[in-house]
Amino acid sequence: MSVSIVSRKTWGAKPWNGAPANVPMAKRTEFFVHYDGGNPIDYTGAKVPRAIEQSHLGQGWAGVGYNFVIDQDGTIFEGRGWTLQGAHCPNHNVTGIGVQIAIGGNQKPSDKALTAARALYDEACRRAGRPLAKRGHKDGFATACPGDHLYAWVKDGMPVPKDTNPETPSRIVPLAAGVKPGAHHKQVKELQQLLVKAGYGPIPGAPSDFYGTETQRAVARFHDRNPKYRAGLHDPRIGPKGFTALQKQAGRR
Repeated sequence: MSVSIVSRKTWGAKPWNGAPANVPMAKRTEFFVHYDGGNPIDYTGAKVPRAIEQSHLGQGWAGVGYNFVIDQDGTIFEGRGWTLQGAHCPNHNVTGIGVQIAIGGNQKPSDKALTAARALYDEACRRAGRPLAKRGHKDGFATACPGDHLYAWVKDGMPVPKDTNPETPSRIVPLAAGVKPGAHHKQVKELQQLLVKAGYGPIPGAPSDFYGTETQRAVARFHDRNPKYRAGLHDPRIGPKGFTALQKQAGRR
């Protein structure tokens, strides 16, 4: 699974308070999972990285200390990103990619969040050219982080959760004729979820049953990388063959 990452510019990050050091992926050997702390988080979206940024700037840091942040909807937000040194675990900020999953207390991570975290781990390994060690924050520093649920998941090998949502089957399905730009159709939600899962998001306002402008833009990103499924230069339709290819890219068989 490829990953879609919301950039700092898109979520509204403030300029860096200083200049975090650059770190080549060749120096990365670990992937650290974190949580937010003692209190559950009841919000998602850009508010998540903005709240972390406010807290970390208040501590005199350059900005968000994690390399990436993932909310309960499975959206990945850029913090320090792939190339900048993190500020998430003493003595492991150069070797480790730090990822916070936005839960706290005894809150359970959603399947979407875990799936996104695993996809991010796989991408980190691809960029590093080798497997990275799977770590919870407490493996590098004396702390309760990342909490019982996330730590157990890390120690279990960070498995991808099984899909239990009947609206998103695991096998290839045909595209309904009513799924087209400007239309409302129940399968549009499935299309949006597949586009995001395959790395063509984000799609603001999704999931919904409306094939609107943002969905068309995501389809355009799919066509840009897979031009053979495009009927014309500005074709906003996914099309039956494109929908089949998209499902395969998202992991269906």
